[in-house]
Amino acid sequence: MAGDDHAEFRRSQADFDALFRAHYAEIVRYLAVRLGSRDDAADVAAEVFVAAWRGVPRLRYRGRPVLAWLYRVAANMASDRLRERMRQPLPVEVVTGPPVADTAESLADRDALGRALSRLPADQQLAVHLRLVEGYSFAEVGRLMGRSAGACQMLVLRAGRQLREALEQEGIRVSG
Repeated sequence: MAGDDHAEFRRSQADFDALFRAHYAEIVRYLAVRLGSRDDAADVAAEVFVAAWRGVPRLRYRGRPVLAWLYRVAANMASDRLRERMRQPLPVEVVTGPPVADTAESLADRDALGRALSRLPADQQLAVHLRLVEGYSFAEVGRLMGRSAGACQMLVLRAGRQLREALEQEGIRVSG
């Protein structure tokens, strides 16, 4: 397993274009959840890969896949972007036209879920993303996060509990 990671690491250093093609969409999906905006996610993902391109020659193999490093860079840049947003005044949005009643409830639920996800600690957000959005096994999530599979299961379990509590506080009944 470690030998495979090392070989992937060397290939990534040699073929940055393949690294970009292989992981760009995944990093954008992760950032879209963290940032709440697909446009912001695409902008930050571009910055992640620029930083990666600049940093690839200096990277040293430390037993973890290159994707783990990309996620760490993405998480740091997302945190920076969120801090930057908090310092800026919120824009006022004017909505015109009649409300769409049949989707209002689902939109409210989705917004509540987005808010609840954004309040999770970054490690829980990443574990949930890798497991539920990207479909990685807990063993793969652990490898990418540098933790045991059991520790990642606990992160996802704790995240689920926190999400359920946050949604129920907003009046959304969660089954299961």
